[in-house]
Amino acid sequence: MPGLLAYSAAGLGLLALAALEALPLRLPPLPLPRRPTTTPHHAHRHLLAALLSTLCLLSALLSAHHLSLPTLAAAALFLLYALAPFLPLPAPAPPQLLDLLLAAAFAQELLLFAHRRPSTAAGIENQYFDLLLVPVTACLGATLLAAHSPGAAPPRIARAAGLALQGTWMVQMGFSFFTNAIATGCALHAESRVDYTVKCRTHEDYHRARSVATLQFNGHLALLVLAGAVAYAAVISSSPSSGYRMLGKEVQMEGMPFQFTLDSDDEKEDEAITTAPASNGVHSHHQIELQVPDSK
Repeated sequence: MPGLLAYSAAGLGLLALAALEALPLRLPPLPLPRRPTTTPHHAHRHLLAALLSTLCLLSALLSAHHLSLPTLAAAALFLLYALAPFLPLPAPAPPQLLDLLLAAAFAQELLLFAHRRPSTAAGIENQYFDLLLVPVTACLGATLLAAHSPGAAPPRIARAAGLALQGTWMVQMGFSFFTNAIATGCALHAESRVDYTVKCRTHEDYHRARSVATLQFNGHLALLVLAGAVAYAAVISSSPSSGYRMLGKEVQMEGMPFQFTLDSDDEKEDEAITTAPASNGVHSHHQIELQVPDSK
């Protein structure tokens, strides 16, 4: 159960970070010294990131028998990013520098999960960690785009989506590893709190468990897309709509009639010819005279 609690807490924390990243939540201000580049919204996000990074760092330090330097490096980078806006620096750190520091932390996390092999035997947990590389890569790419275009909304929304998918998948990993939700024919073999593997009896059970993991990840991705669409619709419906209104008099030029026609110039000329009155009561029309010379 400690493993399930750790994965669930990390996943819920990432979901809260995604909500603070994407949604314009109204949170009470914190009693912290205000910096020019730290708004109350950013303060909550950085403090939550600092809490998660500290817990991850303590968990890595308590695992004395299996101390992982990549884990410590990734947790330290995330903690430095979270505390950077509150450090007593002579000048506040620019947002581009903070985004680059966060990108380095995501890159370290990507390397950590890419090379994580807790046991010499290939277990099902490796498939789950391989699928976790997808949201981490999305967060890394979105952070680099945010560093290139600070203040742009699309990179921030993409990073929030990556954090949300990473959070839900962490919760799924906890339930898949430490409960009876493991695929049929597979079981958890734990040598310590951080060194474990999920082994299957036969080759067919192993392939079935890998397929179940891929299907679960696709379900989480579809759930994220559906939740994003619902959140977008809720934000659009709650925001004040400008709507449409009739063109007022202020947009009309003075002295110009507010009438438009689609008549061409040729049609206007024909209409003028057919409707114009002829002089002396006789309708004017074109006449063609042929003169033949007299033969003598």
